[in-house]
Amino acid sequence: MKILQVTDNYAPATGGLERTVQGLARELAARGHDVEVATMSRPDAPDIEHEGPVTVRRLSGLTRHLRRFSSDPGHHFHPTVADPQLVRRLQELVDTTRPDIVHAHGWILHSCLRLRLPPGSALVVTLHDYSLVCAKKTLTHFDELDSRCAGPSPRRCLSCANASYGAVKGAALTLGLARDSRRFDRVAMFLPVSTAVAEACLPGVAPERISEVPSFVADDVAAAPGPRPGFLPDGDFLLFVGALGEHKGLGVLAEAQRRMAVSVPLVVIGARRADTPELTGTAERPVFVHSDVPHPQIMAAFAAAAVVAVPSRWPEPLGLVAIEGMAAGTPVVASRVGGLAELVDHGVTGRLVEPGDPEALAGALDTLLADPAQRSRLGAAGALRAERYTAGTAVPRVIEAYERARALVRA
Repeated sequence: MKILQVTDNYAPATGGLERTVQGLARELAARGHDVEVATMSRPDAPDIEHEGPVTVRRLSGLTRHLRRFSSDPGHHFHPTVADPQLVRRLQELVDTTRPDIVHAHGWILHSCLRLRLPPGSALVVTLHDYSLVCAKKTLTHFDELDSRCAGPSPRRCLSCANASYGAVKGAALTLGLARDSRRFDRVAMFLPVSTAVAEACLPGVAPERISEVPSFVADDVAAAPGPRPGFLPDGDFLLFVGALGEHKGLGVLAEAQRRMAVSVPLVVIGARRADTPELTGTAERPVFVHSDVPHPQIMAAFAAAAVVAVPSRWPEPLGLVAIEGMAAGTPVVASRVGGLAELVDHGVTGRLVEPGDPEALAGALDTLLADPAQRSRLGAAGALRAERYTAGTAVPRVIEAYERARALVRA
């Protein structure tokens, strides 16, 4: 098949979505498919680049003028309305390459909805988060991370988005989502990454247009993790990997460490944000914070950790950190929320606690640290569970979804 992956951001942007799209493009090419990636232009990358058999095209659009309003200079997101200039560039690419599948990731879908596809071609979209129905993409009520949204409605969404973005940006994003929801019938197949995402974003959509396919990690992600990185403390330690923000529950984890019966170091790996909590630690319970750690060393840290903590307060759509931790054979303690509750099987591959509860989190961590045999058992079971989320398992499901999408279009 000829496959065009279309995504808001791509390498050199870093993040779970970017890694997933890049991995999917490479895996599809390795299976003999003709793959190109189209993404928005960025000043630090060429317009055309070749990653082995995958051609990456960075297309300019009017949204480049919105970069100065982005809160993250490394990620510039497409708005919830079509970009006319970008639509023209995408249409030229589609007319030239005539792909069998146009696979959208992110809000760039709103430009893809305006494309005239060749006969028999299908538009597919992966739902990596809740952005199909939520202008904040988080499905949280206002900025109360532990308060779940009751579901989209014009008045509720507008007031919530305005509180987060300001009146102008919030209204534009919310109204754009509401307007383009009428065009979603042009999508042949939706690929939500979890049941949590499917239930939140796709009520009323015919089941034959839904194929749940999780984000995945490389088949060899946990193979030969290498020596213990030198930045790790001696002995047992807790590990947190991810954005250093309150939505990830980092403040809850820091408080849980202070309340634990066992004195144990906490290692934190990730990029600091404006809402990064204070992470000073104490001599008995130190906290070590590291940024810009290469992924192989992160996997080695997963393998060396006693427990991986994923205490997210928002409903994670899935949770690649939990997958990588389990793949490394380390037990995971995660919040019972969103896709994490589907990933971690309580008492089998790890432990689940209620989000935002430092006392419960401390108790779960103490239980595992006091029982090496249980850690070993949960870690081994987690490694087996993680095989469901590897490229060898997930990519064939993506290809099957493509074939189903094309059959629906032909019918």
